Formats: sequence, structure tokens, C-alpha cells
Amino acid sequence: MKFSAKVRLGLVAVVAAASAVTMVPANAATGDAAVIAGSGTISPGLTLAGGAQTFTFSGTGAGTVAGMNGQATCDVTGDDTIGTYSQGAGSFHGSCNTPCGTVGVAGTYTRTGSVVSGGGAATSGCGSITVGYSLSLHCVFNPTSGPTVTSYALVCTLN
Repeated sequence: MKFSAKVRLGLVAVVAAASAVTMVPANAATGDAAVIAGSGTISPGLTLAGGAQTFTFSGTGAGTVAGMNGQATCDVTGDDTIGTYSQGAGSFHGSCNTPCGTVGVAGTYTRTGSVVSGGGAATSGCGSITVGYSLSLHCVFNPTSGPTVTSYALVCTLN
């Protein structure tokens, strides 16, 4: 499904205002999709000069896993090998507790300014069935501290 820029910005604003976090797999083949919004920390912090960083991202929200809608509680950690205000790149991993069980997520990303994109995989154990998904991330990154950026808000669509 393709959305206009106005619809995307409206969706981002609504989700950001709700401050909910959902990190569930999205897969066009199964109809699973998610919008994630939340906040996290960066250490030691993004600067003009850059350098290696680690980050956390946590929260709760709602989404769809293996066709099941409901609440999710998520924790994700990762790294940034560039770590400047204008650029970042690295990997992430974590898990979410969902109505369908625990979902493991892992992947890589790049950030240019406020635009984050990436991909990876998610695995959901739904009863005795294990389902794997490919993830595609499209996010908006918003620093919430400065001048050294040690906290942020993030809104993503996964498909």
C-alpha cells in the first residue's frame, strides 16, 4: 500500500504523540505490519566528530504478529559505527513479548539526518509454529537532547 507524504506525516505525528512502542514483524506476504514509536538512549552520544556508539530502545504498544492483534512490550539494543549528528550505521537486536509469543528481531540500518532505513529478520514462535519474517524499516529519528545527543524519539513503519 502506498501512502502520500501528507498521510505519512500525519501518521508519524499521531504515533509520536501517543508515545507507544511496538516492535513486531511486518511482512507483506502475511499481511503483518507495524508502526513503532518510542524513545531511547545513545552512549556516549552523537557529536559533530562522531565515534562508536551504543543505543537502547524500549516501550510498549500494539501491533499484528502472525495475524494476531494485541499489545507488545519490546526491548532493543544496538550499535552505531559512525555516530555523527548527520550520519549513522550499525546493527540492532532484541525481542518483543506479543500475543503470539516472543518475537526476536535483528538487522542493520543506516541513518542520514533524520531518515533511518534498514532491514533484517524477525522470528515469532506462535504456539508450536515458528514463523520467520523479512523486515524493511523506514523511520524518522528525532534527537531529544543536545548539544551531545544522548536521547531520541523514533517513529518507524515496518513492511
